[in-house]
Amino acid sequence: MTTYQNARNTRRESRTLVGRFRGGKLAPVMATAVRPSEGGMLSQSITLELDPIAGRMITPMYGELIAVFVPVQAMDALKNPDGDYAGLTEVVREKLLTGNPLFGLEAETEISKRCGVNPRSIAGQKRVSEAVRLAHNAAVNFLRARKYVKATKLLASSTAITPALISRTVLEQLNGVLDPDDRINGQVQLELPTVDLPVVGIGVKDSATYPTTTGNFRQSDGTVMGVGQKQDTSASGNVVIKQKYIGAHAHPDIFARFSGVAAGGMSLTDLYNAEKKDGLVRTLRRLVDENPEYGEEMAVRYAHGMSVDPGKMPVVISEQRQQFGRNIVGALDTTGVSDAVRRSDMALSMQFAVPVPKTELGGIVITFATLKPDETLAAQPHPFLSDNWGVDNYVADELALDPVPVRVRELNSNAAAGDESTVALYTGYNALKATYVSYGLSRQLDPETVENKTAVWQLEIPMSVTPDNILYPENLDHYPFADQQAEVCTYVVTSNLVFGTPMILGPTPVEELAIIDDENIFGEDE
Repeated sequence: MTTYQNARNTRRESRTLVGRFRGGKLAPVMATAVRPSEGGMLSQSITLELDPIAGRMITPMYGELIAVFVPVQAMDALKNPDGDYAGLTEVVREKLLTGNPLFGLEAETEISKRCGVNPRSIAGQKRVSEAVRLAHNAAVNFLRARKYVKATKLLASSTAITPALISRTVLEQLNGVLDPDDRINGQVQLELPTVDLPVVGIGVKDSATYPTTTGNFRQSDGTVMGVGQKQDTSASGNVVIKQKYIGAHAHPDIFARFSGVAAGGMSLTDLYNAEKKDGLVRTLRRLVDENPEYGEEMAVRYAHGMSVDPGKMPVVISEQRQQFGRNIVGALDTTGVSDAVRRSDMALSMQFAVPVPKTELGGIVITFATLKPDETLAAQPHPFLSDNWGVDNYVADELALDPVPVRVRELNSNAAAGDESTVALYTGYNALKATYVSYGLSRQLDPETVENKTAVWQLEIPMSVTPDNILYPENLDHYPFADQQAEVCTYVVTSNLVFGTPMILGPTPVEELAIIDDENIFGEDE
């Protein structure tokens, strides 16, 4: 019996594209179709070259290449987010069996143009498959969710080129979290009994005449309030509040009395259960981190012993990051041929060759390229040289297991006075002291001079993480480049694939030979 999911022929594709993009953009440079039941080898290479620098650059610049395989189910889930069982493999099968196209044609978009998709002309209109746009948007959403689970997602209709993602957020750099889970490190919850606690320090008059001392005032537990400072000198006062002096200032002396109230107990079983809960929370968190788009759904199903259909999950098949060859580039007015030739060092090449596994419904590989400046926590105070110098208590440090709040003053020397005490994130004890990295202009230099602005191209990482600030600014400053408004990075990308395919190839036609009929070679007229 013939199985049409097995490879019967070989499909080859070779494409080379040249284009340009600006820094700080997640630029799509190639879209590679993988048809149903196809699989094989995909190799791609890209060369990035920068425009001239109008000065002396001292900070590094980086190029990134990332290829994401987006299955058909992920594109369908993005196109029909409100449909029943969106992206479920069996539902997509049923849609395909209707005979209607799963993804139709649309006019060219910036996405399809940058991916080098040559359109088909229909009634004079240039048309491409909407699958290119859907695959691009699904890949971007996947990369954003991988950076931060609650990141803002693109809609299916988006046709824009999106900002790049910050390579390492402040949480990744400092190994921190926004909201630490209380169940980690074996916390045991103590339950207080349901009880009314007596309040001491406030009394109510228990006679019709105004007292001259506090002896006629009784507290909520029925006891007579002790003599304190004068509280109320008016004859109409019915309530008196006990007060105490701290220095020259009076303060209410009111407190709840816990005498005789049991606050609950703790057994060895509670400690064992807390340890087990710690392990389960870490397992669930790892599920979400490893599967950012559907991790929370997987965590719920994990608790019930069920799994999630993996067919709709995009996969990163290659990811690379390289620094451009030279950190220092000479000025434009330098004399000599050698200095001009050295500008070719502001280029780099990246390549990969990976096997693409066979899938039932296929998908599209979207390849992104990005130019990034140096990313840094600018002006982070030195953990030792900006703090008091004293002795360490290592014994006490051994017991410091709770997450430590990191305030803005510990991350930014130039923080506004009103923001200094704001908690930006939480880390482990002494985490900020374990690794400290800082480089850029020294503080005595004026960063606003032309000379210094052209020497440094940096992006200051936000002090915390939100659904939107994991992205580069929409319009990144390109001040160091000679033409700040241009697409400053030129790329040449080459893609080659060799796939085994179940596609049926018909016989090669043969051009008609007139002499066969003229000479009656086959004797057909006899």
